[in-house]
Amino acid sequence: MSSHSVLIRIPATVGNFGGARECAALALDASLNVKVTPRVDGTVGIRYFGENGERVPRDRSNLIVRALEAALHLKGFEFTGADFEIYSSVPVAVGLGSSTAAVLAGILAADQLYHLGLEEATVFELASVYESRLENLRAAWFGGFVGGIEGEAALTYRRTLVPENLALEVVVPETVLADKPRALPRCSQKAESFQRAQELAELFARAGLGGMNLEAPLPPTSEKDVPGLAEALEVRAPGLVSIFVCGSGPAVGVFGQGESTGAVEAVRQAFASNGVRAASFQFRPTNAGAVDWNSVRPDVSVPRLPGLAVALPKQTLPV
Repeated sequence: MSSHSVLIRIPATVGNFGGARECAALALDASLNVKVTPRVDGTVGIRYFGENGERVPRDRSNLIVRALEAALHLKGFEFTGADFEIYSSVPVAVGLGSSTAAVLAGILAADQLYHLGLEEATVFELASVYESRLENLRAAWFGGFVGGIEGEAALTYRRTLVPENLALEVVVPETVLADKPRALPRCSQKAESFQRAQELAELFARAGLGGMNLEAPLPPTSEKDVPGLAEALEVRAPGLVSIFVCGSGPAVGVFGQGESTGAVEAVRQAFASNGVRAASFQFRPTNAGAVDWNSVRPDVSVPRLPGLAVALPKQTLPV
């Protein structure tokens, strides 16, 4: 067993930011922190510290492990086991990018431990096998706000720096989650989402909210069925810029000018009136992403050691 380890830090992200469904995400100052220590006996050990730990697999089905193993296979190596210590300040499976962070953490851990030399395009291609929210991947990688721009040939993304003194309140209902089938937005909704993403980018580029009001929510997009969610999205309060479902939900984002206590309490009450308790968190945006936080440094890079990975014939990337 090797004593060498690598430390990886990935920011949380909130997708569907401001109601721009499937095309806008914001990087948050909360993070997933992973320490990976290779083994040579094929064993996987996982210790998790953070919110909703019961939702985190402790075996090879864990997304961090799967992404790490896939990165090794892509370069022709076999995974020979590792110990993972995971420290997260982000609730799991509520719409704050925990899966995005896990996938990127696994890929970057493989790249740094085994010197795979992965290029940025390869990182995104590999990550997209496990995470379909491409805007979340880019926000987590670069930091800041990432909005989709619909071009004639393909969807492209624009990154905008965000004033880091802004605050996002997030209300997370405490309930057993049940996934609903994920439906793509209708064409009319997609047009509205791209327009919303452009408005948000312009808002952030002005380095202030500038009186913009996005209170009118786009159609609810939660992939989690939670009583009280519809009522929560109808909350209105002075200074509220936008209220929306975070990513796949069921967390509700409350984005406003100044104090948002009234809106947050109203959202919590909407859940409470339906018998659902809810906790609230405050996050701030970050313009630093995984590419900034995980540059190769002498204190974390290690030489390739014999026995950490076994060369395999080149093979198709596992799905």
